[in-house]
Amino acid sequence: MTFFSLLSISILGTQTAQANDGAPDAAFYAGIGEDCCGEDPHPVHGVEAPDGGFVLCGKSIDSQGEWEGFVVKIAPNSLSGTVFLEADSEPTYAWSTTFGQAGAQDGANQVATTSEAIFVAGFSSENNGAMERNLRKYNLATGELIWSVTFPESNNREGALESISPVGNGDFIVGGFTNGVPGGVEGFKSYGNATSGDAVAMYFTADQLAGDSAPTEAHWTQTYANTISTKSIRPLPEGGFVLTAMDDDEESVVMRLNNDGSEAWKKTISEHGESTDIAVLSDSGESVGIAVSGHRGQDGGIDGSITKLSLDGDIVWSKTYGNPVGGEGRFAGLDAGNPKLIFDECWGIQPTSNGGAVIACGTGIEGCDEYEEGSAIHTECIGDPRTVWRGWL
Repeated sequence: MTFFSLLSISILGTQTAQANDGAPDAAFYAGIGEDCCGEDPHPVHGVEAPDGGFVLCGKSIDSQGEWEGFVVKIAPNSLSGTVFLEADSEPTYAWSTTFGQAGAQDGANQVATTSEAIFVAGFSSENNGAMERNLRKYNLATGELIWSVTFPESNNREGALESISPVGNGDFIVGGFTNGVPGGVEGFKSYGNATSGDAVAMYFTADQLAGDSAPTEAHWTQTYANTISTKSIRPLPEGGFVLTAMDDDEESVVMRLNNDGSEAWKKTISEHGESTDIAVLSDSGESVGIAVSGHRGQDGGIDGSITKLSLDGDIVWSKTYGNPVGGEGRFAGLDAGNPKLIFDECWGIQPTSNGGAVIACGTGIEGCDEYEEGSAIHTECIGDPRTVWRGWL
């Protein structure tokens, strides 16, 4: 589990860092548990807040064994070293909250902030048990819920929001899916995917979001057939947007949108695998390309995948990365290991100021139970310390 910003890095884990020459030092390691966020909390996204704190969101387990959403604010103090944030510890988290109806599926997929508020894009199943797109606004300082709005589906269909990005001047663009079949979601982010529906983008103006009352509809909404869920959507400095999603054939796609959300072009990136996030690359303030993160099957395991496209949608290059060597403590002296066992999954990407990008991934072995006990590969698997996952930038 990882989350990072360009100003500082924090990794949710307990291992010390192993860095190549030129890599930055980690500012701190912070762990969260059930004390803040419910049973078995699974964070999927985080951002640095304007006040210097950090905000995480995800899903945990409610009293009836179903998903509930959670949001936690880490206090804006000078964290250092390795800390586990509990209510009675020092330092600790500033506030936390969970939401959802017990026994129903609810969750938070992505957060974005202003100077006073936190906006959470996710899903709620409070109306007749149907999963619906949900947008929530919280007070940044106190965690008080200011408003929550769901966007109902018709004909017993389901929907959810998966991404949110600031556009500028207080406007936001959100993405997800609509028109999904009931039960067609096994999860989001690192615990599954939507398997049906049409990708959707929704644009909200600052005026719609600024008050204490929720907007009843978006400034505009566009849906994209044959494309399942907007995994990530970002504004282009010169106007319009780019998004990444999966299509009905389970291949990654990138779309460029006009200012009103209409499609300018669509590109299938077949060799990429699963797409998870998208970034607009810039050099000295000028847009120079688009980069998509994700992962794909490789030699029986999974490797991280990155594809760069031009602003016109041409593929510049596509590369995979995996099986990092070495480490500290239990990982010291490791070679690349068995590629059939090791999963390298990349979930987030952010641009640097010189045309590059930083990619947030995880690396480890998912499990050994699929291999026959006593077999050579089972013995190798249970003896490999990579059964403990690590964050990997």
